[in-house]
Amino acid sequence: MSRKKGIALLVVLSLVLTSLVGCGGGGDGAGEAAEYSADNPIVLRLASDAPTEHIATGLNLEACEMVEERTEGRVKVQYFGAGALGDYNTVYEEVVRGTIDLAQITIPEAIDPRLGAPYLPYYATNYEEVKELYAPDSFMCQELGKYTATTNVRFLGIVLEGFIGMGFVKEPNDIFNPESNKGVKTRSPSMVTFYQPQEDLGFNPVSIAYGEVPTAIQTKVVDGWVGGTPNMNYAWVGEMINYMYVNYIHPEATSYVMSEKSLAKLTPEDQEIVIGVFQEQSLNSFTLAEENEREYMKKLEEDYGVEVIEFTPEQIKVYADYVRETSWPAMEELLTKELMDGFRREIGLL
Repeated sequence: MSRKKGIALLVVLSLVLTSLVGCGGGGDGAGEAAEYSADNPIVLRLASDAPTEHIATGLNLEACEMVEERTEGRVKVQYFGAGALGDYNTVYEEVVRGTIDLAQITIPEAIDPRLGAPYLPYYATNYEEVKELYAPDSFMCQELGKYTATTNVRFLGIVLEGFIGMGFVKEPNDIFNPESNKGVKTRSPSMVTFYQPQEDLGFNPVSIAYGEVPTAIQTKVVDGWVGGTPNMNYAWVGEMINYMYVNYIHPEATSYVMSEKSLAKLTPEDQEIVIGVFQEQSLNSFTLAEENEREYMKKLEEDYGVEVIEFTPEQIKVYADYVRETSWPAMEELLTKELMDGFRREIGLL
């Protein structure tokens, strides 16, 4: 069975089970909620694919401590990082089942293409806008919550890891003109939110898996890539690239999610605490991501001699206006016009 079919089947099973047990999220959740205490704590498992030296790892470990402290030891969170419990597809399936309680992952688009919306190009163009447009109570997060709810999963917030830029071995042509052919072959994820703007901006995208990026650059299959923050460019291809363009085209935005079955095992008081902790860490990520980005822009220059070119606000606006006018309409087929119009409305309120 394919991964997409597997996830779709889980969605159907989840809805069937929910209809059988009512809206509590789990048949015996209320009974379990009365049985745990500080002397006999409930232990939740939190999964992530973030490596040890990563902004998300620090946030996740802090969240574990915060939950235990604020519940006075009644609830503990055990952290499994670096993909210890599987990739994001596997982890989300387990969260749907309730066999993994919490996760910080990219939510699989196989469930619903609209779940790729956090990577919408030039929805936010700087960190101040991100703090409004991606906050836990934002339109973006409310919509994502509706989509994950169909799989019996609670959406808790977005983890901002920075802004994605573009790294190249050779210098693209006429880089600041959005309508020019850049004369480079660029690795891009296959997601429409990435591939469409790369095509429209003249970067000649080639769909290549993330794990194959270094080899593709080394063997000259591509001249560079889109898909990494300055931190990831430093760690992944820092020794290979000569140019890093910080153009703020996409946020690197993973998500905090929790199984409704697991949430139902907690008392209302502890549910509020757990949800609050992960929403708080979501907000904290926005500030940490900006600090992290500045640090690794500098490290790329100092450690690898990479020329880091940061777009000015005026140059970002030129790109953003072009992408919103050219690429956004092409994304409506998958993301829906209703959702895209909602994003346009939110931008207008800034």
